[in-house]
Amino acid sequence: MDRRRIDSRLGPRRGLPPVLLSLLALVILIVSCVPHRFGGNQAAAERSTATGQPSPPGAATAETTPDPASPAATPSRTRVVYLDPGHGGPDTGTGGTTLDGTWVQEKDVTLAIALRTAERLRAAGIEVVLSRTSDELPGLEPQDVQPDGEGLTAEGVLRDLQRRIDHANASGANLLLSIHLNGHVDPAATGTETYYDSTRPFSDESRRLAELIQRHVVEGLREAGYDAVDRGVFDQTELEAPGLGVLPDYPHLVMLGPAVPGRLRPSAMPGVLNEVLFLSNPTEASLAQQPEIQDRIAQAYTDAILEFLAAVKS
Repeated sequence: MDRRRIDSRLGPRRGLPPVLLSLLALVILIVSCVPHRFGGNQAAAERSTATGQPSPPGAATAETTPDPASPAATPSRTRVVYLDPGHGGPDTGTGGTTLDGTWVQEKDVTLAIALRTAERLRAAGIEVVLSRTSDELPGLEPQDVQPDGEGLTAEGVLRDLQRRIDHANASGANLLLSIHLNGHVDPAATGTETYYDSTRPFSDESRRLAELIQRHVVEGLREAGYDAVDRGVFDQTELEAPGLGVLPDYPHLVMLGPAVPGRLRPSAMPGVLNEVLFLSNPTEASLAQQPEIQDRIAQAYTDAILEFLAAVKS
């Protein structure tokens, strides 16, 4: 509640008896001392609801960004889900060729799945904020892009991920789902896998969300007629991948991991990263581009998220 509105609306009125003036002054004093009910996170979430569009990641301010050392506050009624379709713009992600020779890019599939998931969650009464809603990266600077325009620089990748993290924190989200597709030098590699970070204060919730996402996606693909390989749920600190160029000694996925003082502000809510299918496998690349399969995955995400939120106290 805005104290300035209280003061201007309830200020002393001419002609009132002294006793009433004294009582009125006491009421004003009491009201002005009551702490605000909603913090910056709730205000940011309400702005997204009012406009129907998420605030751009670059728009987060110190006033609307929560302390990243603590989990995001849970709204009393409205649940907020942050969907992060991986990559976008000049950052195409991985890619692969379908059985009929069509080239499929990760950035396109992740966006399609995220938009379908958002539609279903909103129909269920959940507020959804997305890191992007088109093939553009909000807040991208010229120096973030490689000289040939193909991909982002190492610093550009880090800045883009930081913008997404700040955007998620400012939204007051109850959870974060980062959507990706896999790739491997061996085209025979297939399946679905989900990652969480065991080093965060809310790692138990993240693990439970990861287990739900993994189970529902595998079941959804199998119900669609594809015998998906269940590769399992992993603590992402087990990844044996080289660090991101500018953070070579950081054994975490940036979207899920802890802070790096002076370099990285972390996400402030339970979060997971799901690798839906392998685009390097022609069969799975063919499936990934099919609207019917994208619908199945979106429904699986929705079912998993609703099950997770149902177990979380308001």
